[in-house]
Amino acid sequence: MKRKAKNEKRKVKSGFTLLEILIGASIITASFLGVLTVFDRLAKSSRAMVELSQAGFLLEESLEAVRTWRDSGWANLADWPVGTDYYLIWNGSRFATSTAKVFLDGKFERKIGLTAVSRDDTTKDIVPSGGTVDPNTKLATVSVAWRSAGSDATTTQTVSAYFTNLFN
Repeated sequence: MKRKAKNEKRKVKSGFTLLEILIGASIITASFLGVLTVFDRLAKSSRAMVELSQAGFLLEESLEAVRTWRDSGWANLADWPVGTDYYLIWNGSRFATSTAKVFLDGKFERKIGLTAVSRDDTTKDIVPSGGTVDPNTKLATVSVAWRSAGSDATTTQTVSAYFTNLFN
């Protein structure tokens, strides 16, 4: 009889060991999945920050191109058709514009547009409407748009700057 009781004790003990192994494996698996989820979210956030940085650099580069055109002669900006969006391209030695859509790295679409600037007749302050058009000032608006990886939404960043005829 003693032998039988010992065998039954062993069976019960080995059953608890199997249950402990299953619970331990479940805890380890859940922890591992949690860590993977955190790393996945961190990787997505990192990619989004890289895209935002690239877009910021493209905006800055575009304003520098407009500044270069202004510095090489006001006629470059004065003759620009107001209200028309152009795409900035590099022709090998300097920036130029195109009316065809251009995608940088197959992802970023960059547009530049110039608009006329009006000034108040008495204070000479820039006004959104009315006043007199200032032929020596233009408002450059640059936008960069892109679609993030794995997303159907398009993100757009826009920056505007006034340019004046400094050398006249």
